Amino acid sequence: MKHHYVPQFLLSGWTDGTGRLFCFSRRNGRLVCSRRTPKSTGYESGLYALLADVSGFSRDIVEEKIFARIDDGAAKAVEKLERHERLSEADHIAWTFFLSSLRVRQPDTIEFLRTQGMALLRKSLADRDAITLPEGWPTTQEWFTENHPGMLEASPLTSWLPRMIFNTEVLDAFGDLKWWFREFEPEDGRLLLSDLPLYWDGGFSRPGFHIHVPISPHRLFIGTRTKETEAVLSQIPSAELIERVNRASIASASQRLWASSREDAHAFIESNLDIMGVDAVTMAVLASRQADEHD
Repeated sequence: MKHHYVPQFLLSGWTDGTGRLFCFSRRNGRLVCSRRTPKSTGYESGLYALLADVSGFSRDIVEEKIFARIDDGAAKAVEKLERHERLSEADHIAWTFFLSSLRVRQPDTIEFLRTQGMALLRKSLADRDAITLPEGWPTTQEWFTENHPGMLEASPLTSWLPRMIFNTEVLDAFGDLKWWFREFEPEDGRLLLSDLPLYWDGGFSRPGFHIHVPISPHRLFIGTRTKETEAVLSQIPSAELIERVNRASIASASQRLWASSREDAHAFIESNLDIMGVDAVTMAVLASRQADEHD
């Protein structure tokens, strides 16, 4: 099953009349471009699949029960935005969940949970067993292996991943922002979409904290904490803001960028190829930094 870490409905905003968009990536130091449909890019096969059989669980339960539902709600919210309709409370919640999911659903996060996350779980169980289990009893891991095979291996995705998405601090930080949009004319230029669409500046508690997500080549979603930040972003000329956002997208991209046209996008990405990925930080590094902050 194709599991999209960049949702198809978001990619669809960059398609042309043929239903395809331009996909840019760097290979051996060179920029390459191909035309893809949203279904055929921004995914990894079985990215969220459970790697072990677990009784009562579909192998694609994370995709089907979490990301598909988050994307469905977010797609409906985007449709309203495209029609300039007011978002309902349900739409607001759905879009907040979507914003929170964008970093968590990335391949490096899933790899971190499957490897280091699993190692931490085993160590935690072993440490607790050493203190609480009577001599001769099976370890917690042995008991699960015997009675619920695959359950421990599935827990980083079935338990920890949802907790990361529905983290109260993150949801409150995104949901409490003032949401607004900058819309651009064709002559202003076109926004790029990176494989990490969400950009944020500053810490959650700082007054200048703000986020943005391109939702089409000519529309930018923005969330700001203060009127001062909103005023600054509102006054930046359209062409300049597009260039700034596009440079941020290139810097945060781990592998891919998408565009609605080839010519202008190719020249701009090529001229900024040296910054591609410089701001991309893996989940392993983020987790390490967070752990250091709590020590």
